[in-house]
Amino acid sequence: MSSPSKKRRPRYAASPGTSPGTLLLREVPAHAGAPGARIIGPALEHVLREAPAARCRLYVLTDLGRPAGAAPLAAALLETGAPRHVPEWALLHALTVAVPHRGRGLGRRLLDDLLMELRADGVRAVWFLPGAGDDDLRALLESAGFRDDTDRGLSRENERTYGYDEPEIRPWAAWLSREL
Repeated sequence: MSSPSKKRRPRYAASPGTSPGTLLLREVPAHAGAPGARIIGPALEHVLREAPAARCRLYVLTDLGRPAGAAPLAAALLETGAPRHVPEWALLHALTVAVPHRGRGLGRRLLDDLLMELRADGVRAVWFLPGAGDDDLRALLESAGFRDDTDRGLSRENERTYGYDEPEIRPWAAWLSREL
């Protein structure tokens, strides 16, 4: 009997005709003209309207083998706690891979590198509130250890009493979270 073949995840390969480069995760200032802003789309503008820029973090995944001015391959947008203190939490607003680079494992690579970076920065929990159209990201997060954290035993009247070091949690929403 032969065993069923495992489906292999494709690895990132640089553009045809070039050798794969080294992938680098870097944080860039969160603003409309930032590298990665086009990948994130309208989520960046929305988050910057809702939260101070000092609490927004935009991370991009770039290939050092590509030209210096080349657009990033993927990007993630987060909001963290108080800017002058070690942020204990991060709220993930968006994580996406540029269209021509999808299906190559870059979303997983971005997420893995991002979680490692956040942990090194002192972040101890990451939250995500899935919305319509977030099925792929939700599946990626769940495969990376994020769990449904909807039932926290919190009442609606306490939703704004968690202080500066936790995200505003709506207990009736379907939150995903992961401790780092």
